[in-house]
Amino acid sequence: MLLRFFRINDPYSLLGILVVLILISLPLFIDPVNITLDELKMFVLGEILNQGKSLYAEVLTNTPPLAAWISGWFDAIFGRSQRASHALSLIIIIIQLSFFTLILINSRAHHENTYLPGLIFGLLAFYSFDVISLSNELMASTMLLFVLNNLFKEIEFRIQRDEIVLNLGLYIGLASLFVFSYAVYLPGVIIIMAIFTRLSARKIFLVIFGFMLPHGFLMVIYYMKGNYSALIQNFYWANLNWQDESSMDASSILILCLVPALFLLLSFFMLNREARLTKYQSQLSQIMFLWVLLAIAEVAVSSSLKPHQLITCIPPLSYFISHYILLIRRKRLAEFTIWLLMISLISTMYLTRYNRINRVDYSNLFPKPSEHNQILEKRVLILGTDWGLFETNKMASGFFDWRLSHSIFTELDYFDNVVLLDKALRDDAPDIIIDEENKMQHVFRAIPELQELYRQDGNLYLRK
Repeated sequence: MLLRFFRINDPYSLLGILVVLILISLPLFIDPVNITLDELKMFVLGEILNQGKSLYAEVLTNTPPLAAWISGWFDAIFGRSQRASHALSLIIIIIQLSFFTLILINSRAHHENTYLPGLIFGLLAFYSFDVISLSNELMASTMLLFVLNNLFKEIEFRIQRDEIVLNLGLYIGLASLFVFSYAVYLPGVIIIMAIFTRLSARKIFLVIFGFMLPHGFLMVIYYMKGNYSALIQNFYWANLNWQDESSMDASSILILCLVPALFLLLSFFMLNREARLTKYQSQLSQIMFLWVLLAIAEVAVSSSLKPHQLITCIPPLSYFISHYILLIRRKRLAEFTIWLLMISLISTMYLTRYNRINRVDYSNLFPKPSEHNQILEKRVLILGTDWGLFETNKMASGFFDWRLSHSIFTELDYFDNVVLLDKALRDDAPDIIIDEENKMQHVFRAIPELQELYRQDGNLYLRK
C-alpha cells in the first residue's frame, strides 16, 4: 500500500510525504530534546548580531557569514524558539526532497518516474534527531542539491553551456559560506567532470571563478568597511585551524548509520545483479557513488563529528535505496522492505534519543551544566567555555569564541587589542564577567578606568 502510493508519478505524493514526516516528527515537537550546543550558539549569535555589531570585527567567531546572518534573521523573527527552528528545518527538508525527486525525474535516473526517492529522502533525514534542527549543514546541503542538478545537466551531452559550469562553482562557493569545509566539493566536482565530460582549462577556470565570486564579493564588502583583516583572521584562517569540542565518538556515528549503510550495501548488490541501466543512468549511478565518497571526505576534513554532518549522504543514499526497492520484483517483498526501512530508522532515532541504546553517546552535543547556575537573566562575559550559562543569560561584548578571544586578553602589548577591549567593554558593558583563567587583572592594568566599574567576588567581576 505504502509503496504503491508513492511509486506512481503524481505530484500529490508530496502531500503524502509531508503527512508521513509530520507524523514521524510529532513526538519531537511534543517532547522536544534539550537545546543542543549548536542551537544555543545559533541563538546567542543571532542576539549579538541584532545589537548592531559587525561580524568578525566586533563579534569574534569563525561561524561562516551566511549561517551567521541567518541566525540574526531567525532571532529577529522567532527569538530562542527551538520549536520554530525544528519546524523550519522540517520545511527545508521537504523542499530538498521535493527538488531532489524532480531532479531524478527530469534526468530519467530510474526506469520509471516515481516519488519514492522523496519518501526515502525524508525517512533518512530521521536517522538522528539532531538532523531536524536549523544547522549550518542543513542550509548548506540545499546549495549542494543545486550543484547536483547542474552536474547532471553537464554530464548529459545534449546540454553544455558555460552558465551551467559557472553555476557549479557558484553554488559550491555559497555552500562554503554556510559550512567552510564544503569547499572540498570544488576539487571533487572538477574530478567528476574530468571523468564524465570533456574537461577543458576553460571549464576549470569557470568553476573556480564561480566558486570565488561569493568569496570575492564578501572580501570587497569587508575591505570597504575596513574590516578585511578581521574577516581573514576570524573566518578564513580560523576555519583552517579549528577543532570543535562538541564532537561525538566514531562508534556512536557508526551505530546511527548502521541501517542506512546496510540498505546501501543491499542496493549495490541489487544494482550490479539486476539493473539494466542506460549509459546515462549508469553514469548517474557512478556520480552518486562518488558523491558519497565526497560527503565522507568532507566529514573527514571538518573540525568535528556530529550526526547531522552526514546529511550530504542522504541524496545519493535515497537514489540507491529507491533503485533497490524498485528492482524488487515481488510486490509484497518490496512493500515489506520499505516498511522495514522506515521502522528501523524511526526506532533507531527514538531509541537513541531516549538513551535506550547506551553505546550511542549524545552528551557532547549538549552544553555542559554551568558552575554558575545561580546567575540568571544577566548580560555576561565569560573568559572561558562555560556555554551552559547562556541557556539562562545573554552574551555581552561580542567575545563569542574564546579561542579567538584568548589572544586579545593575553597579548595586551598590542595597542589594537587594548583599543578593542576598551571599546567592547564600554559600549556593551557586561553585568558580570566570569574570569576562569584570571585574565581580567591584566586587562585592568592596561585599562585602569575599567576596574572602577567592577568589584571582584572570587572569579566573578560584578558591575557596580
